[in-house]
Amino acid sequence: MTTRENAMTAPTSVSGVLPAAQPFDLRTSIRFLRGFGACRGDQVMTDDTLTKAIALDGQAVVFKVSPSGSGVRYELHSDRPIQADLRDAVLFKIDGYLSLSDDLTEFYAQAAGDHPGYARIVEALRGLHQVRFLTVAEIGVWAVLSQRTPKNVSTALKRRITERFGRPIRYDGLQFQAFPELTDLRQLEVDDWLAIVKNARKAEYLASLVEGLLDIGEAYLRTASYPQATKALRGIKGVGEFSAAAILLRGLGRMDFVPLDMPNFADATARIYGPGYDNQLLRNRYRDNLGYWAYYLHTGLGALRDEALEPAARSLTPGCR
Repeated sequence: MTTRENAMTAPTSVSGVLPAAQPFDLRTSIRFLRGFGACRGDQVMTDDTLTKAIALDGQAVVFKVSPSGSGVRYELHSDRPIQADLRDAVLFKIDGYLSLSDDLTEFYAQAAGDHPGYARIVEALRGLHQVRFLTVAEIGVWAVLSQRTPKNVSTALKRRITERFGRPIRYDGLQFQAFPELTDLRQLEVDDWLAIVKNARKAEYLASLVEGLLDIGEAYLRTASYPQATKALRGIKGVGEFSAAAILLRGLGRMDFVPLDMPNFADATARIYGPGYDNQLLRNRYRDNLGYWAYYLHTGLGALRDEALEPAARSLTPGCR
């Protein structure tokens, strides 16, 4: 059979099951996304299903995931045939997006011996794996948009970029919009970015970001040592320490480093451990799981604000109420 015939016979819908390292609870991921402003409006959710679009190699695909035994059941849909290599690429992205392969056994053991307030947060959120940004393009753009900018403004700008340059696709009677790929955004000049963000500095940073990420390559950022990957990202104009860490942590799931001394982390640490806590103690305890420590801390404190945790888990320390 010719390549053309293969393309004609490939299905436009595919389903199956992806395994997840246990414990894993998709419902905790969905609850996290309900409160995650950076991606608000990018997906459709029920209590136990998540539907979202992704663009890969110029093709938009909608995926829907739901709980299934020790993993998640997936359904993929596109308005064009889904070739085997595209299917595999989408499944790889879903696995990363929901951190399905992350084994949290060691992290849970480390947290069990930590401060009682933190240990209770971890127990209340047990089964939560990190929900990442779906693509490096998305986390990179978000990292620049959110610099010194209110979250509601950054979110509106991200939505504008998605609507103008993303790939639309209809599924189950609804219109989905996949965030644009880096190759889509490469066509934008600084003036194009300026028309969107209305900020000359950010427009220049966004143009540099897209070129820089394409030049470095996602594969390098996944496999290089953390210092090498950070150095490469910091070489992009407009990418500082926090933005580089965000791309590696929230985009690629590299959990071995967190800029603990920055205010965003220092303030959250003080709420559980008290002011002046020695960050080296956290580094020594959590080592390669430091990113999960930070993820559970911020998610737990956010849930406390929203009163989303069980009452028993809210009795942490006086400073956390």
